[in-house]
Amino acid sequence: MKEFDIFNLNIADVDTHEVKSKSATSDIYKPSADEGKDGVYKALIRFVPNPTNPRNSLIKKYVHWLTVPNGDGKIVDSPSTIGDKCPIAEAFFKLRKSDSAVDRKMSDRLKRREQYYSLVKIIKDPQNPESEGTYKVFRFGYKIKEKIEEETKPAFGEPTQIFDLFNGKNFELIITRQGDFNNYDKSKFSASTSAITMSGEPAERNEESMSAIKAELDTAPSLEPYEYKPWNSETLDFVNTVLRQYLSPGTSIDTVVNTTTTKPKVVETKTTEPVAPSTGAAKVDTSDDLDSFLDDLNI
Repeated sequence: MKEFDIFNLNIADVDTHEVKSKSATSDIYKPSADEGKDGVYKALIRFVPNPTNPRNSLIKKYVHWLTVPNGDGKIVDSPSTIGDKCPIAEAFFKLRKSDSAVDRKMSDRLKRREQYYSLVKIIKDPQNPESEGTYKVFRFGYKIKEKIEEETKPAFGEPTQIFDLFNGKNFELIITRQGDFNNYDKSKFSASTSAITMSGEPAERNEESMSAIKAELDTAPSLEPYEYKPWNSETLDFVNTVLRQYLSPGTSIDTVVNTTTTKPKVVETKTTEPVAPSTGAAKVDTSDDLDSFLDDLNI
């Protein structure tokens, strides 16, 4: 069996493992344009491998932001992340295909979003200098994922192994405000590869330096709390409550709530093995609006 470690990791080896996990912590790195000088937040960060499972250095999952009639809401992981059918997605399509303009408008509230998580080291952050040198969980959306793929799957030239600790690239995070949301269009990877910075200097590929890097990574937060979480009975009840609020005489969502036979598996404690993504999944909103919305909620 091939060995994977933080010093020998190819981007092709990085995949997603969906397992039931603990509740998320406050280790999220979530800068906002509002915190930056003149409405622009600038920081230099470095994507680093997951020390406990290097193959799982980039977590991808689909989520829905759902609200109940009293206004309370929460993020619900979509079963489509692991290839299962999702009642929320079915409701989305029922509303989207309705003859009613009201139904079609309401479907926007059930859109599926892509969400990504990786560990990063904060190299430089003038807005929050106390964070420099620390490791955080970076939550990001499709826009930054596109920039990652431009490096790892370039149209021309050699790919960059962004998680490579000695030949990766720093990421210049530049966040501006576009309307009510953060915008990441100006963010980019540095032009040239470099080693990760240790005590202000590029690390050297030797035993002493590797030991120091491992020791630092041991202080990094775990990615496990941010992995896909199968629905338990409480989540299923919440989803049903949300879907029922769209019920009205003649609405197309009625068949989803009352007659659907594609309810997701309810999982209490069992770990779910990853399966191939479904090809018939719901439309994905690839904007980063949800990230900004969640930041505003301080989640």
